[in-house]
Amino acid sequence: MTEERLLSFSYEQLLEISDRGSIQVTPGVDKTTLVSLLLDAFEEDKSEREELNNLAIQMEARKFSISQDEELDLGQDDDLELPLRYNETSATLLLRDPSWVFCFWDIEDKKADEIRNTPGFQGIVLRVVELNSKDYHKDNILDYFDIPIKFSDYRRYVNLPSEDTWYCVEIRALVEDKDYLIVQSNIIETTREYVTAPHDNRNSHSDELIRLSGFTSEFGETHGVSGYQEIPQRIIPIHELLDEEQFND
Repeated sequence: MTEERLLSFSYEQLLEISDRGSIQVTPGVDKTTLVSLLLDAFEEDKSEREELNNLAIQMEARKFSISQDEELDLGQDDDLELPLRYNETSATLLLRDPSWVFCFWDIEDKKADEIRNTPGFQGIVLRVVELNSKDYHKDNILDYFDIPIKFSDYRRYVNLPSEDTWYCVEIRALVEDKDYLIVQSNIIETTREYVTAPHDNRNSHSDELIRLSGFTSEFGETHGVSGYQEIPQRIIPIHELLDEEQFND
């Protein structure tokens, strides 16, 4: 409400406004003073409402902050650790680079006991299977090799002999002169570890792209992703791992 707006009202209307707003007015006060009293009352009322609104906002913000802190505290107090295994028979294969895959697996305790107690049981192996397509079928198997493992093993890196093809892994039980499938993983597609030569294109910027990617500038040759000298070597060759396992056994 502005001063001009109040002055446009009659004296009687101003008195009625002050009465409705419970504003005490001295009898016989002139119109200008009455307008000033009303303006002061309106300003005071506006300030109180702003203070109440600010207080409400602050309380809501504080409530949110407290709940947020409590959530953070809960997260800090809980020592969350992912279990090593979930006691479910499964196998998963992940591609690290064109030459290496990481596989992890688990065999349910009940199933593991059944396998151990099978007459003629000799052990279990991790079979790495190379396929000529993404569909698993005995006619699509190009090659495979076995890695001896134990029931206490759950994961390992595997070096792949071929690139630009498909792979899966299987956990198999050796019983006498036969082997039986326990679980099979997903199928992954590997990539090439070299760059093919471009078709006649003199404006190609492939040389620079190859240099930046870590490959040599000569097409068809490469440092190798897993063997590149600037990448820390964290993986022990498979033959060393096998020798170490046999030695420990």
